[in-house]
Amino acid sequence: MLVSALTLRRCLLLGLMLVSLVKLADGIARYELRRATGAITYAADAGSEASAD
Repeated sequence: MLVSALTLRRCLLLGLMLVSLVKLADGIARYELRRATGAITYAADAGSEASAD
């Protein structure tokens, strides 16, 4: 039995939506990781300056 065009279209659309959501989540995670790493680096620099005084 052949798959109807509508079913195929729905599957492709669902697949594209899932890929888009994964890419969005990956981008958000990378942004948050970069922001957190920057905050840790900033705090470490501030701590080393305080101990040098």
